[in-house]
Amino acid sequence: MKKNIRNSFWMQMVLSIFGVFGLLVISTAYILYSTIQLQKYADQSFQKERYLKSIQEALIAYQEPLLEYLSTRSSNALAKHLVESQNLRKRLPEKPQVSTELNEIREQQVYSLIRRFLDMADNAVEQKRGRNIEGYINLYAEMSSLLSYINSEIEHISTERFKNQIDKYGSFIRYSQNIILSNLLFIVSISIFSVLLLMQSVQKMTEPMVHLSAMATEISSGNFMVDDISFSSIYEIDHVIEAFNKMKREIRQYIEEIRLQETIKQEYMQERMRNLKMEDLLRRMETYTLQAQMNPHFLFNTLNTGMQLAIVEGAEKTAEFMEYLSLLFRHNIRNKDIIVPLRYEIEGISYYFYILKLRFPKNLKLVLDCPEEIQDICKVPVSILQPLVENCIVHAFKNSDVQGIVEVRAELNGKYLYLTVQDNGSGMTEEKIRQLLHPVPIEETTYRVMGLENVIQRLIFFYPENPDVITIESSLGMGTKIQICIDMEKEPCIAC
Repeated sequence: MKKNIRNSFWMQMVLSIFGVFGLLVISTAYILYSTIQLQKYADQSFQKERYLKSIQEALIAYQEPLLEYLSTRSSNALAKHLVESQNLRKRLPEKPQVSTELNEIREQQVYSLIRRFLDMADNAVEQKRGRNIEGYINLYAEMSSLLSYINSEIEHISTERFKNQIDKYGSFIRYSQNIILSNLLFIVSISIFSVLLLMQSVQKMTEPMVHLSAMATEISSGNFMVDDISFSSIYEIDHVIEAFNKMKREIRQYIEEIRLQETIKQEYMQERMRNLKMEDLLRRMETYTLQAQMNPHFLFNTLNTGMQLAIVEGAEKTAEFMEYLSLLFRHNIRNKDIIVPLRYEIEGISYYFYILKLRFPKNLKLVLDCPEEIQDICKVPVSILQPLVENCIVHAFKNSDVQGIVEVRAELNGKYLYLTVQDNGSGMTEEKIRQLLHPVPIEETTYRVMGLENVIQRLIFFYPENPDVITIESSLGMGTKIQICIDMEKEPCIAC
C-alpha cells in the first residue's frame, strides 16, 4: 500500500484541529463584525448631535482670535483668525440637503447663519484694517447677537433630536437584541458544526477499529468466513486492516487445507475399512462355497452310482431323473466364478426346471423365456435365478390346490438387463417385502443367509449405487413378481 501523507493519522488530526480553529476564528470575526455594526448604528444616532456640538465649539473658539485682533490689531491674532475661519468654512456642508423634517430644515438654516456670521467677521476685520472703529464695533455687536441666536438654535435642535433618540431607544434595544440573538445562533451553529466535524474525524479513525474488534471476536469464535474489512482513508489504520485481512485469509486457507486433508484421510480410512470388509466377505463366501461343494461332490458320486444301478435294473425314468439331477449338481460345482455369463444361469435353471417337471407333473407349470442372442453378452452374479424359483416352490404354493405357474423371463432393454421371476402363489405382505428389501448388510451378519434373502443381499452388495437393482411386487393371494434390473455398462462392485 503506497503511503500518502495526506491520508496519515497525523495529517487527519492536524486538519481536524485547524478546521475547528478556523471555525472559531470565523465565529469570533462574525461576533466582532456584528459588534461593530451595533456600534455604527449607535454612532449614527448621535453623529449629527456631535457634529453640531463641534460646530458650536468651533464658533466659540473662533471668537477668541477675532476679539484679540479687533482689540490689539495683532498680526498673529489675524493669522490665527484666518486659519480658524478657513477651517470652520471647510467643516460646513457645501450643499444643503433637501429634507422635509423640521430639525433638518432648521439645521440648514443654522449653517446659513454660520456662513453669514463668518462673512460678518471678515467684514469686521476689513473695517478694523480701514480704522472704521464704529463700523467693526457695530458689526461685532451684531455678530454677538447672531451667535447667541445660533447657539440657541443648536441647543433647540439638539434637544429635539435627543427627544427623538429617546423615542428610538426601544428600536435600538430591539436591534441590539437581534444582533445578540444572531450571535448566539451563529455561535451555537458553529459549535454544533465543530462537534460534528470532530465526531466525523473521530468516527473515521475509530470505525475501522470497531470493525477490527468485531472481526477479531468472530475469528476467536471460529468463524473465518466473515467478509474483509473495508479500507478507511487513514494510512496507518489501512495498513493494520490490510495485515489483518491477509492474516484472516491465510488462516482460513490453512484451516480449509486441514479440513481437506482430514476429509481425504477419513475417505481413505472408510475405503480401507470397506476393502477389509470386502476381503472378509470374500473369505466367508469362499468358505460357504467350499462347504456347499462338499455335499454336492458326495451327492454327485452317489447319484452316479444310483443312475448306473437304475440302468442295470431297467428303470429308465429313474435313470433319467438321476442323470439330470447329477447334471444340476455338476453345473453348480464346476464354476467358481462370482460373475458368470447369463447362459450359465439359464443352463442351470433348465436342469432345475426339468427335475421340477418330473417331480410335479400335474400341478406345476414352468415357463422359461430367454432370447438366445443375449445369453453370451450379458453377465450376472452367479446363482441369482435358481434360489428365486426354489423360493416360489417352497413358499408360494404351500397349502394351495390350484395349479402353480412359475415364469422366468430375461429381456435386454437398452443398457439394462431385466430378469423376472413371477408366480401365481399365495403372495406376501408389504411388511415382509420391506424386510426383504432392507436387510442387515451381509458384511454385518454372523449367520449364513440362504435363498431369496441371499440373492437380495448379494445384489445390493454388488450394485450399491443402484437402489432399484431388485424390486418385489406382491399382495396376499395375488402372487409375487420379483424383477432384477442390472446396468450392463457398470461393473459389479466385487470386480472393482
